[in-house]
Amino acid sequence: MTNEQLKHGISRFMSLIPHCKQLNMQVESVCETHLVLSIEGDERFLGNKEEGLIHGGVLSVLMDSACGSAAVIASPEPEVCPTVDLRMDHYRAAKVGKKIYCRAEVTHLARQIVFTEGLIWQDEAKPICKGTGTFMRLGAERTPKGFAEQIFGLTQETKA
Repeated sequence: MTNEQLKHGISRFMSLIPHCKQLNMQVESVCETHLVLSIEGDERFLGNKEEGLIHGGVLSVLMDSACGSAAVIASPEPEVCPTVDLRMDHYRAAKVGKKIYCRAEVTHLARQIVFTEGLIWQDEAKPICKGTGTFMRLGAERTPKGFAEQIFGLTQETKA
């Protein structure tokens, strides 16, 4: 698939997941090795109103979605990959009013598990948090029929 097909597919995937839709998660870029998702640092996501800080749960959803999306596109054919484990190390808080980005990549694609890493930041170069996630590969036999076709618009002709 081309990077544009991957971006379109991940955008469609995000639009079908209720919590990603609620956060208005956006796909900034996608290629074969990594992707970048973003959300606006909206006041709805305040965890600390006095300091204007985003709740850590919102960052966890962004990290899980980015790493999970990277897992989906890393397989030879897109397949569903539910989260097995997600670990995050927080360095500082995200602030309201600034866009929040997460870059995720697959570090190892095993037969049954996908290992990922992610990094969240705002407008400064300093990271807010980093994370690692593991995702179970369901394989073609347990992935819903038509998943790749519906999400990525793949047909037998476009797969070749």
